Amino acid sequence: MAMSGTSVKIWFAMSLGMSVVATGCGQRSGLDMEAVNGTVTYQGRPLQHGQVVFMPETGTPGPPGVGAIEKDGSFSIRTANKEGAAVGRHRVTVQCRRDKRPDEVGGMNVTEPIIPVRYMKVDSSPLFYEVQSNSGHVYEIDLTD
Repeated sequence: MAMSGTSVKIWFAMSLGMSVVATGCGQRSGLDMEAVNGTVTYQGRPLQHGQVVFMPETGTPGPPGVGAIEKDGSFSIRTANKEGAAVGRHRVTVQCRRDKRPDEVGGMNVTEPIIPVRYMKVDSSPLFYEVQSNSGHVYEIDLTD
């Protein structure tokens, strides 16, 4: 059964919230973080909307980091309302779907992806990124078919 747009948003918000709760308030404030910025392209052109999500791998503390993709393809990761991602290894996903047409706005339907689905799922994304201490991090993500 396909989830509606609202269901997907609720699911994402709940899973992100549970990750924050599971991390604990004390750890979040002491999390070793580094700024991570970059751009996302697909078939050589910048994506104009969507999200980049950094999911910490086993051994990397903290909740997921999320960055909105801007019209020029750029993104900046934020974790627990702070700039950056936790130091360590992350599985990276990219979320990008077709904008809704005027007749679809307000509806519960989810539009089709405009990138290959494998990049949108944690269990199939081939993207990984290692955030290291005291390093400038620019992550250029080039998606292909």
